[in-house]
Amino acid sequence: MGIENSRWVAVSALAAAMFALGFSFAGVACNNSHDVSVAEAARAGSSVSVPAPAASLANVAKIVNGVPPALPSTAVQPAPWSTAIGTEIKAPSDGLKLKRFVVTHKIQNREPIAAADFTLGSAPVYAFVEFENSAHEARSVRVMFQNQDTKATVGHVKLTVPGTSERFRTWGNTRMIKDPGHWVAVVSTVDGTELGRAPFEVKS
Repeated sequence: MGIENSRWVAVSALAAAMFALGFSFAGVACNNSHDVSVAEAARAGSSVSVPAPAASLANVAKIVNGVPPALPSTAVQPAPWSTAIGTEIKAPSDGLKLKRFVVTHKIQNREPIAAADFTLGSAPVYAFVEFENSAHEARSVRVMFQNQDTKATVGHVKLTVPGTSERFRTWGNTRMIKDPGHWVAVVSTVDGTELGRAPFEVKS
């Protein structure tokens, strides 16, 4: 009786192992991530170390197929600095089009750096402008800074935009802002046609 029980246990263990191996082989042959030839599947099946019958079939499949590699993380790139909310871009004037207008404390690599709060006695205030000039001749523009409460103006920087320019970046700055309050940077042609304005606040 003991011999028959031992034989039954051995046969059951062998059947479970063969079933596990067959499942593992099917897992390799049906992998959709890449093409697997019959010879490659056979080599994979013969190289598998079959666990004891008590092991789960999920573990067998993991041994055959391997743990899938982690997907590479994709770093989120920051968006380029654009014209701030509240800035007004006016219609083009004789081929001169204002495309971007930013008030900032710093220009780096010909691009504005995002500014913190403007306070009296801090770094100069810059008015960064980006133009498109479809005309053949150069155009002159003027940048000024105006206190919206007192209407006093400072800066009055004259800038030149070359002719036939799809993208021309330049800027003017001032250190003459002496009063806190609501200010606005204004860019216009030299004959007074306003091209845009950008509000900002100066704290004491």
